[in-house]
Amino acid sequence: MKVHYLAAFGAALAAATTSGTGWAQDTTPATAPGPTDHSQFIGDFGIGFLGVQSIGILDGGAAGTIEQVNAPVIGARYWLDAGMGIDAGLGFSFGSASTTQEVGDNSTETDDPQPTAIILHGGVPFVLADSRYFVFEVIPELNIGFAGNTVNDVKLRAFHLDLGARAGAEVHFGFIDLPQLSLQAGVGLNISYDSTSATDDDTDTSTSISQTRFGTNVGGDPWDIFTSSISALYYFDR
Repeated sequence: MKVHYLAAFGAALAAATTSGTGWAQDTTPATAPGPTDHSQFIGDFGIGFLGVQSIGILDGGAAGTIEQVNAPVIGARYWLDAGMGIDAGLGFSFGSASTTQEVGDNSTETDDPQPTAIILHGGVPFVLADSRYFVFEVIPELNIGFAGNTVNDVKLRAFHLDLGARAGAEVHFGFIDLPQLSLQAGVGLNISYDSTSATDDDTDTSTSISQTRFGTNVGGDPWDIFTSSISALYYFDR
């Protein structure tokens, strides 16, 4: 009798393990990971603020003081594929000022010319890693700037060039259902060259100052990371 029971149990066990629909087979489908925010904008343009650049120019005074002219850069980013993009931007600053002095019934107005500055920005972002809302990027970049002014017939000119790379994070706002918007911040290393001159044709005199620097480009003050390193982009999904 025990032999019959053992034979029946063995047959049932064999049928269960060889059946395609048996209890030992896991038929739960695998869950595919969802797309990242970054992957939604491959082949799309993003436009926005790419940081503040500055150019040093002589102020035209007898002491030869250099003043900084800031030019916020507005531009665009285009992703060629999931790992490489192109940045291009333009920043400029134009201004004028005047001072009016009144003495009795007489008034005197004095013009105070302001420097004009133009910045050209270019970059090539590379994606090293990305997750649902986060992209880690390294961006080789180039900035070229020009500035000019004329004070009391003295021609003031300036040139700025820097070449380097930044590493940082681009965070998309998909966690609040706004993946088109992103903020980017980082630190970098660059080499820069600045030259400024003052020329007086009446007296045939000229003064020039130039300097070359190598180092990080976050800035010397804590708040510089918010003005020179943070950029904001809004992508347009076709």
